[in-house]
Amino acid sequence: MRIWQYATPLWAMAFDATAIVSVAPEMAPDVERLLRGVDAQRVMDDEHIDRLRVYAAGWAPVERFGPGLWLYCTRDTFAPRYLAEVVPVPASHPEGRALRERHRGEVFGVFRKGELVSRSSIKTESDEAWEIAVTTAEPCRREGLGATVVSRATEFILAQGKVALYNCDLSNVASLKLAESLGYRLFAHDLMWTLEGMWAGWFWGDRG
Repeated sequence: MRIWQYATPLWAMAFDATAIVSVAPEMAPDVERLLRGVDAQRVMDDEHIDRLRVYAAGWAPVERFGPGLWLYCTRDTFAPRYLAEVVPVPASHPEGRALRERHRGEVFGVFRKGELVSRSSIKTESDEAWEIAVTTAEPCRREGLGATVVSRATEFILAQGKVALYNCDLSNVASLKLAESLGYRLFAHDLMWTLEGMWAGWFWGDRG
């Protein structure tokens, strides 16, 4: 599986009573064995994640392997919060251009003295729901800028008739609180192993 610029040999998503696990074909028999008999509600338990992490490390150095949360927002739940001026990041801006090429969506940001200090970009891979990615420069965090750019991106997505999605690591409490404060609601847990660069080519190519 390829998700945006990443190669993703293993990905899982768990809902209230259902779990979906997707793996590279050659990994399927082993992963099925590791998860055999595991209740869908327990796929994301630490013990099973640890088993899968050890298994993944046997294939290639683990670039990113961790549990996350998926949240969604609709017009009915959206509670925007603007604490600074937010504007579209022009395509002429290096980061704006790179993010548009990478995510194929609009980019919004907060500028200070000409420097982009916080931005949200929209990933438009789905016909029904678009995901938001957000980054704020370290010196400018805890000022509400993340909430500001995510509010603008969410507003844009909802105006297009789409559902807004937000994904964060399970350990990122600040990111989760930001999303929930704007009206995002949890709907699933996920687990993703991603490879980049030379290891992505190695995994999907001839490993000899």
